[in-house]
Amino acid sequence: MFFLTRIAVPILCTFILAACGPSGEADVEKVVSEFEKAQKTTASSPGSTSPPAGLLEASGLAAKDERAEIILLLPDVRIAMQEFQRNGLAMLVGRQAGYKLTTHDAAGNGAQQIEQFRQAIAAKPAAIIVSPIDPPALAALIVEAQTAGIAVIGLDKRMLKEGCASIVYSDQRLVGRLAAQTILEALKRKADEEGRTEVTGRVIQLRGMEGGHLTNEIAEGFSEGLHAQPGVILVHDAPADWSTESATQRTTEAFRLQKNFDAIYAHNDAMAIGAAKAAETAGQRENIFIVGTDGISGQKKGLELVRQGEIDATIVQPALVDLALQIIVKLRSDKTFKPQPAYEVQPVAVVPKNVEQSLRVGTYKLPKL
Repeated sequence: MFFLTRIAVPILCTFILAACGPSGEADVEKVVSEFEKAQKTTASSPGSTSPPAGLLEASGLAAKDERAEIILLLPDVRIAMQEFQRNGLAMLVGRQAGYKLTTHDAAGNGAQQIEQFRQAIAAKPAAIIVSPIDPPALAALIVEAQTAGIAVIGLDKRMLKEGCASIVYSDQRLVGRLAAQTILEALKRKADEEGRTEVTGRVIQLRGMEGGHLTNEIAEGFSEGLHAQPGVILVHDAPADWSTESATQRTTEAFRLQKNFDAIYAHNDAMAIGAAKAAETAGQRENIFIVGTDGISGQKKGLELVRQGEIDATIVQPALVDLALQIIVKLRSDKTFKPQPAYEVQPVAVVPKNVEQSLRVGTYKLPKL
């Protein structure tokens, strides 16, 4: 059966996760563990937040500490990857003596993020890390912050010309292409086992938010990747709002409309597990290869879902905030350091064959500063 052959999908790539520490790089397993712990200990309510008291105490920072502050501006922490970025950065900043972190969640509202950026400048932090909703709308504020001596690190490729001290990004089209490549490898193996020379398959895609930039970029890359095999076609494409429940509903609809298909690609792991539930209910789980996105470590998260066989692969989204923090620390400690305009961090495909190694030593590799 197709399900029994899924574990043989070849490794696409395996990298070592690096993150910042007192010397610029920390022990890999400890950092991964801390990111996971941060997810469990940091509150998830929207708005302005600070790291848990335990993190502040661990680094000797008090509530009224006036030492170097870093402010993180995120579009919407209801999205699992952004929540992970916030919690992971809180943990890493907690390990940096002399620093503290404040985060702001725009809850998907561009105007609110602009106002939060203004508030961040008024707080006179050492640095602002921003994942933008609308990069051009922040351009003047970025220049204002830089002029005031506040380093601004962007987390989006679109910010390259907006005046940041540097940007750290992962190519979202590459994320989609990796997902397509992973599915094509599985379908090729299926064809080989069935004695067919032509690779064929019917695929559905579950997007995040309809019309969102992130979703559009991933979908474009996925479409480009599928074109490598003309016999593999996308038969159903629906938004599921990053939600497990919505993904279950959309996949159930796909079964009703399409009857059968061979693979599902979801733009995050939460939607992938929702799709798996629908496939199980339809009695088709054994025959469908399911790929998620994010690859977060932690209980019921992407890497663990692959290890347990609940989904078949995940495309790891680099956290980005780890490298952003390295840049900030080096800017403050080395006055001769001039960061590159942009640093790209590559996403990584994780399948059952390399998931144990990924859990043990990490996934992606950060570029050197």
